[in-house]
Order: sequence, then structure tokens, then C-alpha cells
Amino acid sequence: MRRTLSFFFALFFCFLFAAQLQLTHHEVWWPDGLWNALWCSVTVKDNAGNFVRNLKLEDFKITEKAYGRSGELLGEMLVKFDRSDYQFKGRGFWEKSINSDKLDIAFFIDGTGSMEKHIDSIKEQLRNFLNRLIETGTDFRIFISMYETEQEPEWTVPNYVSRFFGPTMLEEIEEAIEEIDTGGEWWNLTWGYDAYLWSLNLDWREDARKIVVIITDVYTDSVYGPNWYFASGCVTSMHAVDMAIRDTKIQLYYCQPDEENMAKIELSENYSPQVNIAVKENNFDQLAKKNSLVRRLSWPFNQEEIELKQLPIIDSKYYFAWLSDWRKYSFVSRVEVEISLVRTGESVQFVFYPLEKPDGTKTNVWAKNPVVVVKDESGLTMGSRRNVAVYLYKVLGDLDRIALIKTEKDENGVVNFGGIRPGRYYYILYANYGPYLLHRYHHLGYTSSGWIDITVDSINPKEIFAYTYGKAMELYRAKGLLYELENSKIATAKMKSFAKDASKWLEEITQNGITLMEMEAIKRFYVGLGSLVNMVGYASTTQERVTQDLEQIVQKATDMVRKAREVIGKLESARHFILEVLNVFIDIVTGNWSGIAANVTMEQLIDRLVKYVRDELVDDIMNTVYNKLLEVVAQPETILAFFKSDVKTWVEQMLGPNQIGKVVESFVINDLIYPQFTSHLEEELHELLNTSKTFVQENYEKYWDFYNRSDLIRKSFEEMRKAWMDNLYDVSYRALTDKKSIDNWQSVLLVFRETIPFVIDFLRLFEVRYPELREIKEALSTLYQALDAIGTLTKTYEVALKVDYLNKEFQHRIRSMTEAVYQFK
Repeated sequence: MRRTLSFFFALFFCFLFAAQLQLTHHEVWWPDGLWNALWCSVTVKDNAGNFVRNLKLEDFKITEKAYGRSGELLGEMLVKFDRSDYQFKGRGFWEKSINSDKLDIAFFIDGTGSMEKHIDSIKEQLRNFLNRLIETGTDFRIFISMYETEQEPEWTVPNYVSRFFGPTMLEEIEEAIEEIDTGGEWWNLTWGYDAYLWSLNLDWREDARKIVVIITDVYTDSVYGPNWYFASGCVTSMHAVDMAIRDTKIQLYYCQPDEENMAKIELSENYSPQVNIAVKENNFDQLAKKNSLVRRLSWPFNQEEIELKQLPIIDSKYYFAWLSDWRKYSFVSRVEVEISLVRTGESVQFVFYPLEKPDGTKTNVWAKNPVVVVKDESGLTMGSRRNVAVYLYKVLGDLDRIALIKTEKDENGVVNFGGIRPGRYYYILYANYGPYLLHRYHHLGYTSSGWIDITVDSINPKEIFAYTYGKAMELYRAKGLLYELENSKIATAKMKSFAKDASKWLEEITQNGITLMEMEAIKRFYVGLGSLVNMVGYASTTQERVTQDLEQIVQKATDMVRKAREVIGKLESARHFILEVLNVFIDIVTGNWSGIAANVTMEQLIDRLVKYVRDELVDDIMNTVYNKLLEVVAQPETILAFFKSDVKTWVEQMLGPNQIGKVVESFVINDLIYPQFTSHLEEELHELLNTSKTFVQENYEKYWDFYNRSDLIRKSFEEMRKAWMDNLYDVSYRALTDKKSIDNWQSVLLVFRETIPFVIDFLRLFEVRYPELREIKEALSTLYQALDAIGTLTKTYEVALKVDYLNKEFQHRIRSMTEAVYQFK
């Protein structure tokens, strides 16, 4: 039986490995005489023509044979994979087996301190996801990054180029997953929308499914958030991302807990529904309601919710990279390379010529000083030096792995590659910051990529273009802000006209590409605009809250009058009975009632209370309200006049919110918000746009030093933030949040204070004998408490704080914004 099983087992392997071994590519990617770096790829199929997957390096054997001048065999060696520097920085063996499901996916993981308890689970899920990608044979490319606020996302392992990694980069992806960690305590909302827009700079494949996954434990920040203590606050809007998703079809998956399970400190420090409800209204879940390409993943993160398709394998390759060293011989005419399957002996071969080809063409040669001219998007050659760095790479497969060969910087727009081996190179051009994609709002930069072919005496192309970095990202950001402004709750015809003019300007300056100078204008424009939109968020909240507060004050004051009339009405209804009791028990009253000593009668007290409630109570309530307004509001004329003319009348008429709502709303918009906020905003918006247009016109075709210009932008944004935006959330919080009760009507309603105690004292004498008097006594005893609980004065105090905040906090901020963002230019 055992012999039979062994036979069938051997037969199975013979069938499995009775294979077609096909050489698909080979290249000496770094030639250097008798010392050469090579790579090749093969495909393995079984007897049925199916791709054979999951082979290991030990399943193959690669041998080299070197021959002399006369064709004699000089030696034979087994290839070793022990020189990672010449193996595309890896182990020298990789498999890439893929189906027809192309997937490009980028993960952005909140790196703030509150995420620490979730990180291990997220790492495990990412490992499982990577395993699923391999098992299904998905044609994937992946990017994994932490993100927080204004820092650019990047691979978690230093020095990784900001690009997608595919199946031949498994070790690097696993290392990046292992390095995921939090960065200590940052009590911020994180910039998820910025991370999405940043992802537009990655090299997405047009024909792939494209997904961005954002994992965070708190609301995402937006232009309406409070974080203005960075160089600038977040100025990305939900609509900017909505537009980008619709245009690019890059889906957004977000993984985020419900509010009750969010990070408590981050939430409490940065969000209040009474102050910046727009944060919640612009969160991922609201975007998902508008855009079907946005999807929520359950919390905690579960990678199985990301669909991978079970499809047949359509291509499978095994890649090998190694160092060939025959320097122990003085001359080798050719080297034969054989790749074979260990189990079957099936083999394929190729030959390379380390010194010269059979026709006498030398292979061990150098190109000397090939140069390319670098131009910007407008076609202008760059001035000065070190504008850009051009990185030249050798490539394995379809950009599956890359090896850096050389980096050169330009001199006056010309890049000289010095001595270099001829060949085909993949280049990536960056502004002179390094091989990563910049994200901060003040950074200017270039980027581009493509192929350069170098021969001994030529280079093609002779010109390459440095494209202004982040064009799509920045334009979406600017357009998103214009949408927010145009659709805000306080939008006016002038603001909508401004949005159209600004959109037209953006279209005009981007028609023939965007130069670095034009990008600077766009950045200064949208950061200034973003700060103004941030203020619009607070102003909109103020408008809504003040409108509600005024309606509530009318309602509360009316409720006070109604409550007083109810209580005193009970007393008046019992007048006849009380006077009869008084007459019957005059001796008891005379000896025990405090009113006797005060020389007052019950009839006088009841009459006084009835008349007071009917004729004077509204005046006393409103005078107390007026005094509170005068106490708090520095410029009270407008609000005070409204209270005296309208609010008092409504209280006297006992009107409800439905009867006064439109008048209140009109007053708030036209008499409070517009003169104190919107009118100044309209002027500053046009100033910002005109200044940006002038900046472009005055600097047309000038040389732009990206480094110095970036520093000037940074200084402008930082000074703007410190001077005008840094404390706005704190100031707004103090003005817009509900306050503890300050109502103490006993101290101000003097008639009640002078009469009610005597009435209560009288009723107390007879409440046991006459229980119906006890109810009146209790109502009078708790009247102050009932009036205080209504909260008229507290609500007046709150509306006064809001009006004073509106008067004090915005005009100087708004009027200074254009000058601030263009301060250093």
C-alpha cells in the first residue's frame, strides 16, 4: 500500500512539473565588464497549460558558464542570491501571479495617540489582507501610510519612494505594516480629507479598481475644524473630496466608530455641536449620503469587507536578480545562463556578452555627460541651480521593483548625468526636497516621471518637463472652498458672484498648465479663502443660534408672564374666601400675621399683585433683560432697539415662535450678521481675488525659486494663523456654548419681594384648616423657583455674548486676511 501511494505521489509531481518553462525576459541591468547585475523572469506551466504558482527559490537552479576567446569553457558556477544591493534591494527572487482583477489601494491610518489601542488589530488585519491578495492572485498595488494633520503621508519605513508596491514587494509591505505605530498624544481631529486629496498624486492605474481606505477614531477635520495652531489650519472641504471622487472614480472607504465610541479627548477638545456643528455635518458619513463611491467599513477595521474577486490566473512570472562576477578571468567572451526546475530538469537559457558582442561591438562602455534640459509647464527653462533632482532607476518587470542608479540636480535648468552606463532608465523628478511627495500647504514643488534612453553619444528625450506638483489636489481644494462659500447659510448675491469670478480666474490661469508662481497664488488664495470660510462656519452657527435664542427669549419671557398670571390668578380667585377667613379669624390674624406690623391688608396685597402682573411685570422683566444686554454688549444699540421695539411687544401680546420667526430671522441676518460680518466678508473676498490676480500679473515669466518662495509662504501662513486664527475656536466656544443659570428674579422683581412673603405668611396660618389655601401658598412659595427655571435671563446673557462676539471678533480678522496671507511675498 505504501509503495502504491509513493508511486501515485511521484506520478502527481511528474504531472505537475512536466512543465513548460518559458523565459519571458532577461537583462543585464548594470553592466560593468566582468562584474554584472542581471535579472530575468520565467513562466512555469503544468502539463495542462495551467500556471504553476507558489514555487520557492529552491525549486529552481540557475547556473552560469563562462567561455574564453576561442569558445573554450572557462568555468561554471551556481548563482547565489547573497548581494541584495545588486538584487533590487531584495532577496533576488519574487513571484508575481495575477488574475484580471486590478486593484490599487491606499491605506491611511490615523497616527494620533488615541489610536494606540487599535494599532495591533489594524496591523493584523492588514497582514491578513495582504495574504488574501496573494491567495486570490489579485493584480494589486498597495500604499500604506500613517497620517495626522499637516504632515505629508508617506510609507511607514523611511526612504521608501512614495509609490504603490505590488506582489514583488511583499517583504517591504510586511515591514511597513510592522512599523505602523502612533506618534504620542495629539489631541486633534486628523486631516482625512487632505489625505484623500494627497492620494491623487500617487501613480494610479487608469484600468484598475481604485480605493482609498481611511481609518480613524474621531471625526475627520475639514475647513470647519479648530486646528489653527499649525502653519495653517485644515482648509479642505467635504465637497472638494466629493468632486475628486466623482472625477477620478477613486473610491473612499472609511473606518470610523460612532460618536459615542470616538476618542473622547480629541472630540471634547475640538468639537462642540453648539460651536462647530459643521465638523459633524462634513464628516465621512455625510459624504457617503451624497456619493455612492463612499462606503463605510465597520469598526473596528475588518479587512474582509474589502472585496477581492476569485478569478483565474492570467499571468504568472518568477523573477530572479543576482550578481554575476567573472573577474577572476582576464577575458570572457560570453556567459551562458541556464534556469532549470530542480524536480524535472526542464530548463531555459540565455546568453550575455560581458565585454563585446560577436560582431565586435563593445558592451563595457560609458556615456559621458549626457544632459537633459528641464522646463516648467509653461515651457520656460529653469534659472539658477538646484531647482530639481532627477532620480534615475533601473527597473525589474513592469516597474515591479526599481533600483536607484543615480541622482543629479540641475544647473540653470540643465541636468548633466556625468559618466553613466548606456541603457533605458526610468526617471522620477522631484523638487529638491527628496524622493517623497510634499503635502504642506506652503510647499511648492515639481514632479514628473518617464523614460530616458541613453546611448554612448545621445540621450532621448533631450527635454523633460517639471510639472507643478499637486495641481489636481490644490484645484479641488480651491474649488471646494468656493462651493462652501456659495452654498453657505449666509451666502449673498455678491458672494455667489465672487465664487463665479474666482472659478473663472482659476480656469484662466490653468489653461496652459500651472507654473510655480501661479501655484503660489492659488495656495495663498485658498488658505486666505479657507480661513474666511472657517469664520463663515462660526458666523452661520451664530446666526442660527441667535435666531433660536431670540425666539426662546420671547417664549421664556412670555412663559414667565403666563406663570405669574397663573399663580396670581389663583390668589385672585380665592380673594372672597380669603377675606371671609380673615373676618372670621381676625383675632388670630391680628396676633400672628406679619402684615399687621407692616400696616398692610390682604385686600391691598392681592390688588397690588394683580395690578402688577397685569400692568407692570412685562416692564420689569424687559428692563432686567435690557440691563443684561447693556452689561455684556459693547455696542448694544442695534440689539437693544430690537428688544425695545419688537421683543417687548411680542411678550405683551404673548406671541409664539411661529408668529415671530420670519421677523426674527430677518433681523438677525440683515441687522446683525450682515453689517457686522457679511458686508466685511464681501469686501475682503474681492480684495483677496484681486490681490491674487495682481500677484500673477506682476510676476509673469519671472524665475521662481521654489525653496525661498515656499519659505515666504510658510512665514505668511504662520503669522496669519498666530495673529488671526489661533484662538478663534476658543473665543467662539466661550461665546456660543450654553451657560450655567444666572436667573435670580427674586433680586429684581421688587413688587413680588415686597408682597408675596406677607401673603404666604397669611396663608400658612390657615392651610391646615383650609387645604385649598395650601395649593395657593405652595404656588406663591415656588414662584421664584419656577421663574428662574424658565431661564429668560440666562438666555439673554447667552444671546448678549453671541452678539458681542459677533461685534468684536470678526471685523478685524476678516479685513486683515488678504494682507496676512500675502504678508511676505
